[in-house]
Amino acid sequence: MTHRALFHFRTHGGVCAGEQWLYDRDEPIARFEDKIIEQPEQNLRYFDGNLKPINLRDLKLAPGGRPLINGVQLYWVFQHKVLATTELIGLEVEGRETDCLRLTATTRDPGGVATSRRLLTLSYDAEIGSYIYDFKAHLDIHSPEALDLSEELSFEYCDPWYSDIPGPTVEFPGMWKKRFTHLLAENPDDSIWQMPLNHMATGIPSPRALKRDGLFVLGFDPGNNPAFEFVGETADRTSIGVCNWGYDIHFQGHYSRDELYAPLCPHFRMRLCPDQKVEEMMKRAEPVPTVTLNGHEELPLYERHTSFEKGLRLNEPTPGDTDPWVWDPEHGEGAEWCKTEGRSDNFSLKIAKDSNGPTEWTMTRESDGAWTEKWLYSTGFRVTVYIKTEEVQGRGAFLALRWSVYNYPERYPYICSQKLVGTHDWTRVEAEIHGPPPVGISAISIILRQDGSGTTYFDDLDVEVLQIEGD
Repeated sequence: MTHRALFHFRTHGGVCAGEQWLYDRDEPIARFEDKIIEQPEQNLRYFDGNLKPINLRDLKLAPGGRPLINGVQLYWVFQHKVLATTELIGLEVEGRETDCLRLTATTRDPGGVATSRRLLTLSYDAEIGSYIYDFKAHLDIHSPEALDLSEELSFEYCDPWYSDIPGPTVEFPGMWKKRFTHLLAENPDDSIWQMPLNHMATGIPSPRALKRDGLFVLGFDPGNNPAFEFVGETADRTSIGVCNWGYDIHFQGHYSRDELYAPLCPHFRMRLCPDQKVEEMMKRAEPVPTVTLNGHEELPLYERHTSFEKGLRLNEPTPGDTDPWVWDPEHGEGAEWCKTEGRSDNFSLKIAKDSNGPTEWTMTRESDGAWTEKWLYSTGFRVTVYIKTEEVQGRGAFLALRWSVYNYPERYPYICSQKLVGTHDWTRVEAEIHGPPPVGISAISIILRQDGSGTTYFDDLDVEVLQIEGD
């Protein structure tokens, strides 16, 4: 039987300022949100620059389906996230209890440079079995002089992010299921762009324009592949950027200086993409270019219990049930993923150099803000690793931990293990970091460091999450 949608906009009770939801009959399908966002999401998604963003959240694309889009911004961002139309002026709802609901959110920036009218028209397409969220992002710039200092300008008109991706960084009880592997897009010349889902592949060149009325698709989970459709000339002037952190999609509209003196109106839609279409796009997709991180095309994956055996080619999707980050040879020279020597197998992280000074393997994604289980006030970590050294000079080889703040310069001290100088067979070292973390902190860094010349092997890492009983 063909589904017949009947939409409504309702306010829930049970909280002081009740939640507002879009409904299809008795099923909630999306939530309108205008509330203060807490850390670490505030820092990661909004760079601490937008305390109370206007969003649609938890969007379903099919009756009875699960939410596929976790958030859609209903405002514009200018000048590197410094200026945004974040103040909600009004919310109008038309078409209650009909098959076509219209929601208009009017916002402005605090200084009065521009006013945004974000018009959502919600309908249902029985042919593809999908809700259609149709957005027109009207923008009236009252003071173009505040923005027009270049001949060519770009503004972010939306930064949507998906549900259930990234996959969990590490395994933990009750983790969500990893389902998706690729992003795909139709280019203006009908070729297909692809990006495998791993946190390093987001650096590959992304579309600078899109096919008119073409699709940008997340695949592949049968029956649950969300797509963005860019209508008419909006596709011509939209470039796409993919965040390496959460795979959210930055929609950048590009305009000439003179165009700021008339209203702007990008037009895009969200809907399901039929499975056959996604399969065709994946078959036709262009090869993924080489991806490197500090000169490496392949690096070991982060796991809490690891011999550094598992690795990732950086232009391929992450394997298995998790979507981990890789160990980063971030500082200094001589870092190598060793595949010929280790303590428990033939794999280890190696540093070998003749020069003085530090070289580090680092992992900064052990975190409440990096797709793991939620931290408690008392969360801490105990980390152990085995170290083997050969003629290490200087301050030696060791393990270190420190608190980290994303998007800010590091400023917290190293908590160091025993330091090994000279030649040592495999030696177990340990470091602990205890909660409560400093204010605003939601991550630790794990550092494997050799400070001085010589050769060091690191192997059999173990990371234990600590909780203080009674806190």
